[in-house]
Amino acid sequence: MQVTEYESASAFLDANRDLLMKNEPANAILLGYANQQAQGVDSAMSTKFFSIDDNDKSVLPAMFTPGIVPLLSDGPEEAARILARFFYPKNPQPTGVNGPKDTALAFADEWENLTHCDLEIRVNSRIYSCNSVKAAKLAAEGSARQATSEDFDLVKQWRLAFRDEVDAIVMAEDDHIRSQIESGNVYLWITTDQPVSVAVLGRGTDNGGTVGAVYTPPELRNHGYATALTAAVTQSILDSGKKYAVLYTDLDNPTSNSIYQQIGYTPVSDATMWSFKPAI
Repeated sequence: MQVTEYESASAFLDANRDLLMKNEPANAILLGYANQQAQGVDSAMSTKFFSIDDNDKSVLPAMFTPGIVPLLSDGPEEAARILARFFYPKNPQPTGVNGPKDTALAFADEWENLTHCDLEIRVNSRIYSCNSVKAAKLAAEGSARQATSEDFDLVKQWRLAFRDEVDAIVMAEDDHIRSQIESGNVYLWITTDQPVSVAVLGRGTDNGGTVGAVYTPPELRNHGYATALTAAVTQSILDSGKKYAVLYTDLDNPTSNSIYQQIGYTPVSDATMWSFKPAI
């Protein structure tokens, strides 16, 4: 097996699209980043794309954005180990890895062997997809609307709060948030003229869209706002002609996993994000 580093997202898609499309919802982030970079979207331009090939055939596509851990697709464990050895002499080096459980574990284990770091699970995730919203779960006081430039300060405040609460890698730069708002991809749930919850329509694939960064301030929870907003954004994805919506949940949060299933989401696959900690 050998590693291929692609000069462009278009070249990566040409070589890997068929493999990734075999499980499009599970590979929504990889496909979404590649599609956006191919379209020239600024926030995706720093991402590098790779594959591990066996007899000139891709068996494990992957990507790495500086400041974010490498993201792997499903593939042979030995391929993940080869990719870890490829990254080892590079700069910057990964500070963790994300991907399907067994594939990510193989990469992490090889990285531990190479660097003698300590491994720590940052988050166990479950990927869900939905092709039909259960309309009954839309029933909550209020309605959804797209955020405007006047909502920027609130959206940023909630984005930072979301990042702190979930301890995840979340893009919260001003330019990125403004771009999302201007693109009509940030949604708010409004009740009595007051925003009470936020969600983001993320990178899309050929047949799907992603719902992410769903956040309701603690003092406004337990009223069904996040559930209703997620359902509304999901419906907007389906209404646009997409076949499904996808989202990611923390398996350690049984409430969110239950809520999303109530509005029509079904499990696709599980993933693990590892952090690499310098050995003490």
